[in-house]
Amino acid sequence: MKKFLSLVSILLVILMAFASFPVFAEEVEEENKSFELPKNVKKYYANNISGTTPNIDGVIDENEYGERTVRIDNPSAMAGNERVFMTEPADETLRSEYMDFWFAYDENNIYIAIYDPGFKKIDNGDEFTKNDVPFRYNYFFLMGFILDDLMCDFRFGGFSTNVVWNDLFYHEFGKGYPAPIKTYDLVSECVVRKVDTDIGADVGFGDLLSANGNPNYTGGSWEVYIEMKFAKDQIANAMNECFFTDYDTIPNAMYFDFTTNTYKAKADDLNDAYNQYFNWIGDNNVAGKQGEYADFGYYEGMKYETIFDLIVFGDENTVIEPADPFPVREETEPVTEAPVTEAPTNENPTEAPATEAPVTEAPAEGGCGSSVALAGIALVAALGTCTAFVAKKKED
Repeated sequence: MKKFLSLVSILLVILMAFASFPVFAEEVEEENKSFELPKNVKKYYANNISGTTPNIDGVIDENEYGERTVRIDNPSAMAGNERVFMTEPADETLRSEYMDFWFAYDENNIYIAIYDPGFKKIDNGDEFTKNDVPFRYNYFFLMGFILDDLMCDFRFGGFSTNVVWNDLFYHEFGKGYPAPIKTYDLVSECVVRKVDTDIGADVGFGDLLSANGNPNYTGGSWEVYIEMKFAKDQIANAMNECFFTDYDTIPNAMYFDFTTNTYKAKADDLNDAYNQYFNWIGDNNVAGKQGEYADFGYYEGMKYETIFDLIVFGDENTVIEPADPFPVREETEPVTEAPVTEAPTNENPTEAPATEAPVTEAPAEGGCGSSVALAGIALVAALGTCTAFVAKKKED
């Protein structure tokens, strides 16, 4: 009989172990589940430039940001600034031949640099001179750091860098709002420089505060250099201000969209001009397929026909990791000392006998720990039953 009871006890231990295993396996599988990006998103990989610091000075030196990330020479013509494609032919003379982009990062910052070769001044043979070259691009930036939502982003840009660029907007649930902060609260440093390439002289040099780096210019051929630095903690603070979150860091990737709007005078009056939008980065076409991105905030029939490109702060082997909007933080409570009070002296003290209450620990709630605890309780109960049975047998 003892052998039989021992065998029963062993079987109970094995059964309890298997009963706890599925919960543990489920937890591991959940922890190892990686983030899945929206399908068909183009990815670009930023350069790790730790150990070097780019000069935000309007000059993009060779290898300052590492190798050029991408050159775009086939932008999409857009019907406006609402990310809708044109359905009729666009005037291709109203765009630069190409745009060069550099994306880089280090431990604390991310960097964006853009070179726009601009337009050549060509006499079109009429009596006017100011319509021989487009006089300005408006530059628009959209940046998103909430990777599971394509409808949350920051937007800034336009023409005058020290005035219009300062107005920061954000989108939430597909609607745009003026941000409670300014663009310089998101961008740590920014310099824009416009150069007359015929004479090699600056015709515009500015930032977000002191001067305009993107003025109208019809005096000759021109090009533009844009450099920006973003402190990661400053981005997290901007997100918290706009989205009522509690980020203390940003993800290791971001959504990005870059669009231009060209202006060219019809005659000699700059207020009477042709204009045309082109989307250079972030023109992934989802027209008629928005419903396939419902998990990322899009819905069937919505007006937006593009989704962003993704800039990864790492190489092709980097695992995309979204940031936690509400991280668990350790609670720190102020230490307060209770005032010391002396009990009155009793000349004839009598000590009550000391009794210790039995210590009981509550089992952990849920998960692997609770299954093991339950298995232990069942095992103790089973062994107790077996012991009682053996004792009873001996008495008989």
